[in-house]
Amino acid sequence: MSQAVREDVNALWRRYLKARSSALRNKLVEHYRSLVERVAEIIARRLWPRVSAEELASAGYDGLIAAVSSFDPARGVKFETYCRQRILGAIRDWQREIDPLGRSGRNFERSLNAAEERVLARHGRPPSSSELAEEMGIPYSKFVRMKRTVLASHSVSLDAPSERRDEARTGLLMPPDPGPSPVQHTERDLIREYLSRGLKEQDQLIITLYYYERLTMAEIGQLLGVSESRVCQRHAEIVEQLRTRFANTACDLVA
Repeated sequence: MSQAVREDVNALWRRYLKARSSALRNKLVEHYRSLVERVAEIIARRLWPRVSAEELASAGYDGLIAAVSSFDPARGVKFETYCRQRILGAIRDWQREIDPLGRSGRNFERSLNAAEERVLARHGRPPSSSELAEEMGIPYSKFVRMKRTVLASHSVSLDAPSERRDEARTGLLMPPDPGPSPVQHTERDLIREYLSRGLKEQDQLIITLYYYERLTMAEIGQLLGVSESRVCQRHAEIVEQLRTRFANTACDLVA
């Protein structure tokens, strides 16, 4: 950003913070929209073809608008750092909203995986559906219905626009991204908030992007506008800080 542009943006911020008009807010949103597009593009690489960068950006704009509206320079935090956190939060909220299973479906999925592991360990062979239903303590008919719903949620039709698929054969199914479900993100957020409490906002963002969004150090550097080596250095410092803080702390956290 050139010096002239930076001065213009600073002047725009001063006018907006004084007047709080929608017109000035919209000008700031337009100026920072590239932040949303950059975050959406990087996260979309992990979620493609289930979700496009355009879809993520649509959700991220809500975070950008909220960031501009609530930003307080007196906190001593750069707007870009604060804004990226709000953008990521808005995207995660949207992912939870479109989760086809919902909380009950995800609870069933976790219980199913745990039951499979217990029965396999006990008998040394894959369990049948009736054994799993009994292990989980639910009627067989309900088990079959819930499992069918779970399996359907883990499939994505390739009968879609050509730019979003490589295969032209319709009716085929392919597995979506194997990362944590939106609801699992909600649960893990509790742990993240506990561990990152007291960290600077940019350090919290590095923890979120690396361990929760599974971005590389290079990708995080692109988002933060710093070099990959600087992200690596800061990550090491954060880990050492957390190691020192929790060295003599005993806590039980359930993921």
